[in-house]
Amino acid sequence: MKGKEVKFCVRIHQSGYSYESLERIWTEADRLGYHAASLYDLLNVPTLECWTTLSALAAKTERIMLIPMVLANLYRSPALLAKMTSTLDVISGGRLELGIGAGGGESDHIASGFSYPPTSVRVKMLEESVEIIKLLWSEPEVSFQGRYYTLDRAKNDPKPVQKPRPPILVGGRGETHLLRAVAECADICNMGFEMSLEEHRAKLGILEEHCKKRARDVSQIEVSHNTRVLIGENSEEFDRLVSEGAAGSDMSTDAYKASLAKAVAGTPEQCVERIKSYVDGGITYFFLLFPDPIPSESLRLFAREVMPHFS
Repeated sequence: MKGKEVKFCVRIHQSGYSYESLERIWTEADRLGYHAASLYDLLNVPTLECWTTLSALAAKTERIMLIPMVLANLYRSPALLAKMTSTLDVISGGRLELGIGAGGGESDHIASGFSYPPTSVRVKMLEESVEIIKLLWSEPEVSFQGRYYTLDRAKNDPKPVQKPRPPILVGGRGETHLLRAVAECADICNMGFEMSLEEHRAKLGILEEHCKKRARDVSQIEVSHNTRVLIGENSEEFDRLVSEGAAGSDMSTDAYKASLAKAVAGTPEQCVERIKSYVDGGITYFFLLFPDPIPSESLRLFAREVMPHFS
């Protein structure tokens, strides 16, 4: 796959994992050569808080990129988030990718005392917030008078290590508002789970229209794909994993196998072919959900037998 940079991120839903377990996952993924690993940002669930945990994991890893997947914009003011992101980029040696969204969990917001405006308002707040963060990443002093945020001679030092700045990933799939925000301010878009190529193309067509209104080339935005991974060294091993997965989900084996129709699933050769079909369709960034518990043999097998085909 020469000429195309294909990236693989270990996507982790950290609920149920101790910090020690997360450290094992991240250090293993770092050693195996994954591009990135991520944590989600929820407050009203029994889980370690995203940003604090990312900061701790930055000190335990050397190369892997650190991604909040994705931050709820309303949980942190843009000036505070600019300071937090700059700090994490500095202490990690330039390994932050800022994943951020308008915040899709109403119950999580309300339970924790945050307002939850309509989607159109939350997305406009997201756009304004990202604009402020970019300014604070680059300018010595920022005064800003927006509809939702006001800054008076705000300073943010030290600046991020990455030049010109850390990449910004905007997550969400709303076509009217969220994809407009992607066109406005994102370097990477993350807009759905186990979407087919046809579904990706439909979304990208809408994103392209938003980009045209802003005189922006849609090719400037990297497209990502979220998927489960179920990989066995051979067909017999894969069938065993399917049986185990079915037993753990109260589904029949056939139903469980059918549920993997859009996943990256099968032998290493079959997984390579599935990913290659997306790469040929223009998808270059893959967020991978491995079976619990991880780190697992699946994590190692994927790194050993699949990733080298795309390096």
